[in-house]
Amino acid sequence: MSKSRNEKQKEYELKYSHIPRDNDERLQWLINQYRLSPSKMQEIIDKKRNIETYLFYYDYKIILYEEPEGAKRPRFQMINRKNYMNMAMGARNFIHVFSPDAAEDHKFLHRLLDTELNELQRFIQTPCQVCINTFSRTPSYFNLTDTILAEIGVHRNIQKPDFDNIAKKYCDMFNENIWLDDQMVLDGEVHKYFSILPRVEIYIRYLNYVSTPYQYNQILNKAGYNPDIPVNYLDEKGLPVYE
Repeated sequence: MSKSRNEKQKEYELKYSHIPRDNDERLQWLINQYRLSPSKMQEIIDKKRNIETYLFYYDYKIILYEEPEGAKRPRFQMINRKNYMNMAMGARNFIHVFSPDAAEDHKFLHRLLDTELNELQRFIQTPCQVCINTFSRTPSYFNLTDTILAEIGVHRNIQKPDFDNIAKKYCDMFNENIWLDDQMVLDGEVHKYFSILPRVEIYIRYLNYVSTPYQYNQILNKAGYNPDIPVNYLDEKGLPVYE
């Protein structure tokens, strides 16, 4: 049984109420709590400097010439021996949850990678950032002045598709096509515009290294990981390690 919000809030207070909420105070609390010596502090500073020296982002841009859409609401299907023998064999009836069009979208992008997007030579398996700009069709009721203002980004789209559904649709399309998994996305933005040329512009920035050996091992254990594409990482001192 899931816990109520009140129960979860009480648990949170028990676990974390002793930790300062102010950022500076929390950092000082960590220093005091672990009694960090001057040498340990210098080690942390040196590692931070190394990480800032060696980490950088690659940039890539994808334009999909299509009407922007959001992910459709999940559909539900009762699975049983009659309509899905293999999945139901040896099990009771159960509910299959699926997203309409998701499989078709995924295949579409996969085909696109072999044609228009073949310049993207590297399958992304490091942390990344994504910015999705959608340009929905300029409303027909806009006059010429407002049409121009929409084209330069003054008038913006406040109707569907919803920003969260936009992110889900296009991030799901990218899974195991452009990048390993959308769990790798550290930062994401969605911007909604109008244009006389509907389209979706997607900007991706991905790191040259993984910042810790622990994250490196996590990536190696992910489903869909491609061992033919090296994933380099930074060691405990923040220095590069190459596969």
